[in-house]
Amino acid sequence: MLGGLSEALEGGSRRGLRVQLLAVLVLALMPLLILSSLQAVMEYERQREREIERLHSAVLTASEAISAAFSRADGKAGALASQTFSLLDDPASCTATLRRMAEADVTVANIAVLDSEGRLVCSALPPAQSGDNFSSREWFQAVRDGADITHSDVVYGTMSQRQVVLTVRRMRSRIGAEGDSAETFTGAVAVATDMNQAARLVRRERLRADAQLALISRQGALKLDGNTGPDNLFENVAVGPILEQARPGETIRLQEGTGVRQGYEVIVASLVPERLGVAIAAPARVFENWGGLSVIGAFAIPALMTLLVLVCVWVAVDYFILRWLTYLQRIAQLYAAGRLDLVPQRARKAPREVARLAAVMEQMAASLDEQRTELAEAVDQRSGLLREIHHRVKNNLQVIVSLLNLQSGRIKDPAAAEALMDARRRINALALVHRSLYETDDLRFIEVNPFLKDLIGNLGNVLGGEESPIRLEVECVDLALSPDQAAPMALFVTEAVTNAFKHAFSGRPTGRILVRFTCGEDGQYEIAVIDDGTGIDSEVSNGTGTSLMNAFAQQLQGQFISRNNAQGGYEAAVIFPLHESWED
Repeated sequence: MLGGLSEALEGGSRRGLRVQLLAVLVLALMPLLILSSLQAVMEYERQREREIERLHSAVLTASEAISAAFSRADGKAGALASQTFSLLDDPASCTATLRRMAEADVTVANIAVLDSEGRLVCSALPPAQSGDNFSSREWFQAVRDGADITHSDVVYGTMSQRQVVLTVRRMRSRIGAEGDSAETFTGAVAVATDMNQAARLVRRERLRADAQLALISRQGALKLDGNTGPDNLFENVAVGPILEQARPGETIRLQEGTGVRQGYEVIVASLVPERLGVAIAAPARVFENWGGLSVIGAFAIPALMTLLVLVCVWVAVDYFILRWLTYLQRIAQLYAAGRLDLVPQRARKAPREVARLAAVMEQMAASLDEQRTELAEAVDQRSGLLREIHHRVKNNLQVIVSLLNLQSGRIKDPAAAEALMDARRRINALALVHRSLYETDDLRFIEVNPFLKDLIGNLGNVLGGEESPIRLEVECVDLALSPDQAAPMALFVTEAVTNAFKHAFSGRPTGRILVRFTCGEDGQYEIAVIDDGTGIDSEVSNGTGTSLMNAFAQQLQGQFISRNNAQGGYEAAVIFPLHESWED
């Protein structure tokens, strides 16, 4: 039963109490972790939307700042357009006036006045070359065709050497009587707004450090100098279709598939409908600001709490349960080794349940110790009684042997006397069995080697005397037999040795008889009596002695074998198995 329990422990589940408790806790806390994960995802999406809303607000603020520069440029252009004749008639005065107006506003790169043919009349900055004519420009054609105001795309100013946007006003004059006058196109006033200076009006603190600001037109996006990033995030962005959708005061978020880099957001606001706009490109990163802490905390705090609970349970189970179970296991092993008087003193400091278990184990050990003492006393008493029985049986058999000796001395018939002597030898063998039993420490078995030597010694004294020329020898393996097998084996040896003394050495003064006890490879045991005499004829081999030896072999549940050996002598043997109860 103990072996089966050990095999179950070795072959069964190796998951201990601590692991199973942790598994139960993980299963119990799993809904919390799942909910916290969902909450973290939702919080991440909220923070991302807030980040995108900040970008929307920032691009509106930037558009307002740049629109204010355009408004100032428009105001200057409108004021100058109303002074048509004074500007056209006095170029020198016009140049000085334009220079003062341009210097008064850092966002104004240049102011120029053109006549009706597109020729430069005067400019705040000197012309790049004389005779410049701008009549072929789209913005000039627009005001010449009747537009009161127009804006150019982002162009490179030949006089200012900067990226500018032109705000162009139509100059006109009235011809004819007051009631019947007509307006004629006399020229245009163009105010160049420096876009890099205008970008500096945008409050950078409203933008992320890695955000980029750009002015977009139909030709593409112009990254403004206010940006610090080395890369141009607008390089592959398709901004043309966005200008057609943008409306003043509104923002548009570019979707995937428009050239926006992965992980970035591009927000566009209109400056001039369908012509100019401002855009901000920035990564919508949640974890680089304080909002990221709420996202991390939504998942990390429950996860850390779960981990803390698991660690606490791990330590608590080890401190309050496992170490006491280990201690009780050692106590139980000592009890199994026979130390039943051991008291588990340390368990008195253990938790109440463990202390109760230790108390029960102590009571069990005390009860087992008491039972063991009672069993030992009962065994000692039984052994004493058995020894006394075997001693008395042996004494009684000795009395019978003595009576047979007395009776054989009075009988005159040699055959009758010989029969009494045979009976005496057989009874003496049984007496030797009982003597061996009460002299041994364990009444359950008899050591074969000393038993056979005593038996052969007694037979030699009885059959041949102390100075007999017939040598008796014993070869025996170390083995113990039960009394139920030792008695018929002793009778068999007695009968075989007696037959050898009587019949094996006729006409010879000396001889040798060997009693051999061996164990075969198949677990069968053999007791054999071998002599080197003249052999035995068929009449003797079928006599009473042979019948008795065959009967003793049956009592041993073995097979009787009798044969002449190679030396010319005779061999009588029994092959028998060890008693099953003795094997157990």
